[in-house]
Amino acid sequence: MIRNRLEWFVESQGILSKTQFGFRKGLSTLDSLSILTTDIRLAFKKKEYLVGVFLDIASAYDNVLLPVLRQKLLHLSVSEKLVRLIYSTLTSRSISVRYQDTLLPPRLIFKGLPQGSVLSPLLYSIYTYDLDRTVESFCNILQYADDIAIYVSSSSILEATCRLNSALQYLGDWLLTHGLSLSVSKCSCVTFTRKRLIPEIDISFDGEKIPRTNKVKFLGLILDSRLSGVPHFNYIIQKAEKGINVLRALSGAWWGAHPYSQKLLYNAIIRSHFDYASFLLDPCNKSALDKLTKTQSKCLRIILGAMKSSPINALQIECVDPPLYLRRQYLSDRFYVKAAQNSSHPLLEKLELLSSLSTSSDSSQNIPCILLSFLKFNRLPTPIEKVPLNPLFSNSFESLIFQPPIILNFGISKDSISARQEFYSILSEHWQGWLTMYTDASKLAEDGCVGAAVWIPVYKIALSLKCPPVSSVFTGESIAILEAILYAKSHSLNNCIIFTDSLSCLQTILANPFKSKTKFPIILKIREALFECKKNNINIVLAWIPSHRGIPGNETVDSCAKNAISTGSLEYFKLYSHDVSSLSRTHLFKSWNTHWNNTKKKVGSHYSEVQHTIPPRPWFFKYINLSKRIVSIICRLRIGHSCTPVHLAKLRIKDSSICECGLDEGTADHILFNCPKIGSSLYDFLPKKIPRPSNIKCVLTSLNSALLKSLAKFINSKNINL
Repeated sequence: MIRNRLEWFVESQGILSKTQFGFRKGLSTLDSLSILTTDIRLAFKKKEYLVGVFLDIASAYDNVLLPVLRQKLLHLSVSEKLVRLIYSTLTSRSISVRYQDTLLPPRLIFKGLPQGSVLSPLLYSIYTYDLDRTVESFCNILQYADDIAIYVSSSSILEATCRLNSALQYLGDWLLTHGLSLSVSKCSCVTFTRKRLIPEIDISFDGEKIPRTNKVKFLGLILDSRLSGVPHFNYIIQKAEKGINVLRALSGAWWGAHPYSQKLLYNAIIRSHFDYASFLLDPCNKSALDKLTKTQSKCLRIILGAMKSSPINALQIECVDPPLYLRRQYLSDRFYVKAAQNSSHPLLEKLELLSSLSTSSDSSQNIPCILLSFLKFNRLPTPIEKVPLNPLFSNSFESLIFQPPIILNFGISKDSISARQEFYSILSEHWQGWLTMYTDASKLAEDGCVGAAVWIPVYKIALSLKCPPVSSVFTGESIAILEAILYAKSHSLNNCIIFTDSLSCLQTILANPFKSKTKFPIILKIREALFECKKNNINIVLAWIPSHRGIPGNETVDSCAKNAISTGSLEYFKLYSHDVSSLSRTHLFKSWNTHWNNTKKKVGSHYSEVQHTIPPRPWFFKYINLSKRIVSIICRLRIGHSCTPVHLAKLRIKDSSICECGLDEGTADHILFNCPKIGSSLYDFLPKKIPRPSNIKCVLTSLNSALLKSLAKFINSKNINL
């Protein structure tokens, strides 16, 4: 609670430095890295040097001077009571040291922030809120907690060096007065340039020269001087190999963990390395990206139990794991949409400049992912709604901790056949004299607009609102609820109960905003409006009722919402970032489908006859009870690369493609349906009610549950390994 209150105060007042991205809601390491990499690309475009110095503050949290922190909190107008509470908490700590089995007497701690405390990151950000002011006239600065990067872009290496040395001198004075110091041996200096010859530079701190390197690891991303990405991708391939060994230990082609578990494990311990900040390095060295694709292929083969000859495009669709270049663009799109809602984000202006410097002759392969995202979403017919501040901190603190009056269980079950009678019975018994209002939203077509409506039966008033096609029904429901509350507030309608059939919307309103991952502005406005009504003694209650159960008010507002799709007011015809981010997935699958159509002509043609479209999730996610061996065989048959004589002959593993029975070619159809050596046919295991498939491709394409179970039973009983 203390952290939430202090965080809300400093964020709403704009106290924290705009260059500090550490442990702040709505910001991450990617924000800092995206700004730095964009500035590097801008320097490349201008044919300038970008000299960066990456600083390491020695034991930053442990050396914070608590009296200085206290003075800063008071200077920033933080409540004196709150400052006293925080200060007493920090100064009333003690430590005990055990030496040679002897516990020494406890000693009071007079400085430093406790490691692991929820308050420490925020207090450190407040402690360093004015650090950037000492250097901003000389250079750019980025901070993520105690990780600092200062850099200068210039056509003159001498000018860049002078400015950085001046900045470090002033920074040294600031650190000295705050009890902090740099660990110079752990600092590094990198000159980013595309030029072949990199001039020598001399940057020092307090008389000690800062080491010059060709690459640096900053916030988990290895940046080399040419931004080739080779060192970083080699590093994450090494990390991925450890995860691959875990996958290998858990299953083989015929034994072990189910592919469902393996895929989830791959997402967690391998793909997460591929994903982190990789889109910021693209475009980069092609051979490094090819190595990454080969590593992905290796992982997917282990998951599916597929043969080494299996084409990567088929493996990707079978596992529903897109090509890495498309996933990088997808992650870039999601990040940009999140950043774009903040009108004061430094990245937006830099991308605008980078866009103006990019020539029309640049192919899409040479355009950075983040710039492609910028160009893509800037072309939308309706711009993304921007706010200067995180929506969480734009509302009063009281509205954020306020418990809104919401009824999730009104006493009517979702499947009740007498919902209408039950509704009126509850209304007359418990809500006599209350004004009823109904809200709803509707979307009739995937590419159609969203209609939102409010219906007030007593006054026969309907409010109709229209949202863009990108909007979700959730957005429409939220807008309808907000409008209903605002109408009741503006007309001083006391004792109002607002009914909605959107349970998810009410649950989101009820959730703690500080813990919620999404900070949807409309939801926060609803909380603010409800709090204002409570202050003005206007009783408003939100309640959930089931949809399409004959409740007249709900049925009427449903019709109004459908009409609002074409006739609604355009007051909320805006794009919100959480809706636009869903476009990223649409773009991903559209691009993936194009990639699949282009590549299947060369490799994966057999698989394209079995799997016509890209599924939303792998087929084996629905068949957890099948063994790894069965799933591996089915996957091999679907991909068309299995241990049949025909395929082994193609690979020159066997001399002949004839089956061991000697009667015909050793195809999958022959082995499963006609081979006398097996002793029986798959047809013998199929239920009589199921139509007989003409070949195995029919079974593999339909993925019918009964057919797959019969196939699994046949493979197990005949001990077939393909």
